[in-house]
Amino acid sequence: MADNTEIYKYFEPTVQQNNLALSNIHTLTSWGIGTAAGILGLTGWNGFIFFMINWAVISTLVLIVKCKGDLSTYFKSGIMDVAGTPVLNTMLSYVLVWTLMHALVYIYD
Repeated sequence: MADNTEIYKYFEPTVQQNNLALSNIHTLTSWGIGTAAGILGLTGWNGFIFFMINWAVISTLVLIVKCKGDLSTYFKSGIMDVAGTPVLNTMLSYVLVWTLMHALVYIYD
């Protein structure tokens, strides 16, 4: 049987607010990273490698700055909530902005 402290460890509205703030951070940074990749003219795998490197940096900064090194205090799943789960949704936004900026800078000269 589960311990009562584990059942009531997280207050759901606070966890939802943390997830919303994290989603906003990931979305806005993916737009910025996509803009940078498009302006730099990255194509193919170079653009995806650029995204993954920046994703690791942003996730590390969220861990150190926002969570003060303790993910279990702010998120139920820990590292999966910060770095694992939202990567595909954020990558879609990244690719959209990346291709848009690349097209605006290099194709429509």
